[in-house]
Amino acid sequence: MTIDTHPNTPLSWLSVSLVTGEVIAELPDLQCDSIEYHLMEGCTADAALPWDNIPDNWFDALLPGGVALLLVRDEEPLWGGIVTDMQRDADGPSIALKLETIEAYLDSCPVGDKTYTQSLQTEIGRDIVQKWAIDGMRNCLVATADDSDQRRDRTYQDQDDKSVLSAIQELAGIEDGPEWGSWWERQDDGSYRCHIHFSDHYGATEPVTEFSLPQTTQFQLDYQFGKDTGATRVRAVSTADGDTRPSSGWIISPDPYRPVWSLTFTPSTSITDIEQLTGHATAKSISVKDGAKPVNIVLDLLTAPKLGVEWTPGDMVRWDIDYTSDRFPDLSEGVMRIIGYKIEWSGSWTITPITQKEATDGQ
Repeated sequence: MTIDTHPNTPLSWLSVSLVTGEVIAELPDLQCDSIEYHLMEGCTADAALPWDNIPDNWFDALLPGGVALLLVRDEEPLWGGIVTDMQRDADGPSIALKLETIEAYLDSCPVGDKTYTQSLQTEIGRDIVQKWAIDGMRNCLVATADDSDQRRDRTYQDQDDKSVLSAIQELAGIEDGPEWGSWWERQDDGSYRCHIHFSDHYGATEPVTEFSLPQTTQFQLDYQFGKDTGATRVRAVSTADGDTRPSSGWIISPDPYRPVWSLTFTPSTSITDIEQLTGHATAKSISVKDGAKPVNIVLDLLTAPKLGVEWTPGDMVRWDIDYTSDRFPDLSEGVMRIIGYKIEWSGSWTITPITQKEATDGQ
């Protein structure tokens, strides 16, 4: 994909220094078929920069491990990837590049010795990034955090050989753990910074915008019901305590149109309190009693609500495709939580929101 530079297509690629965040070069001829972003996960992309019309400072602008290439819209970043591989061929028409989101850098930063006692979980995440991925590391990263309702005890040791990425992913993976995301932001002086932010819930919990028919190039609803995607009775269990296995008992959701479908799951191996298990079973029953209905919406990139302005990953959005309600009598509108996105340039330019599994029922 080579981005046109006419006024109706305000998209361009920039090379920025990972040390200072300063713009090194504009790369209008950079070619890339697609990019992807997920909350709390790393993503990669392949790109190529043709030798024709290449900037004079191309070597500095593509320095592996030293620069990030940002896709910007009206100077506001939509995506950023660190150059981790620059492959040149003596007879090739372009330089092949591998780009990785900031998680690749976090995975290279080792965690040292530190104990947290009854600390806010969001502050634990922020401090891990600040202490071992920013302080003394000479980069353009910024770590921030919201207040939290959860306090945790955590001990990290250098001998465990954990990376910053593995530590914060493990922290996020516990029940009611913190969420985090990263984004690039333009500064007043024209440079860019990469922010890593922690919150108990990342993004808006009420719809911030709407995806509607004029912006939609493709819509698909996948109605699933089975062992892992639906159940009309649910129970939560823990590991055995002696000869007894703690269990919530069955939570029933009567459905006259289906036979009984059963689901037994373990929210945590350490829970022995029956009331807690019942709470987990009740919540799970609500989310699975009607099956799963993942929504796939593909939007026109230039007419859809603007990424980074009208919505960001973590936000809830509303969608409405009622013009086809005869094909979707069960769900022609709803809300969903976006946890990532994919931008593609093949034929038309599109953006596909990546949604949380329980998005259609608002969980």
